[in-house]
Amino acid sequence: MDPNLFHLDGERLMEVLFAIVVLSFLIERALAPLFESRFFLKRFEKKSFKELIAFAIGALVCWQWQFDAFSILLVQEQTSIYGSILTGSVVAGGSKASVKLFRDMMGVKSRVLQEEDKKKEGVVKEGAEAKAQAKKDLENTPK
Repeated sequence: MDPNLFHLDGERLMEVLFAIVVLSFLIERALAPLFESRFFLKRFEKKSFKELIAFAIGALVCWQWQFDAFSILLVQEQTSIYGSILTGSVVAGGSKASVKLFRDMMGVKSRVLQEEDKKKEGVVKEGAEAKAQAKKDLENTPK
């Protein structure tokens, strides 16, 4: 095949990107009750299960609905399982970005996460107050 004949259709590209973004948001919101539950936060906070679960769900969704961004963009006759799995990994990565958008930029958090943040703020505040008091005590000690 002549490489000069290669062409990406801009309209198709935008549709695929839009579909990936929408799927990322949907999967992130679908997994939020699990990932933001007290059970999950207490047991798996330091482990990387969230990424593995998001990848598995993303790949499963893309495979089930035969969404293969690579085959669509590169104009193949049919989708492939490998393309669907790769597309699922892209969707899972996008769901992590949407979590960041929801939590950090927009401030949308579950009640459990809001309580965790308040506890952390209290600990940080207490630590800062204790440091300030220790510094004050050190300055006031006779030499």
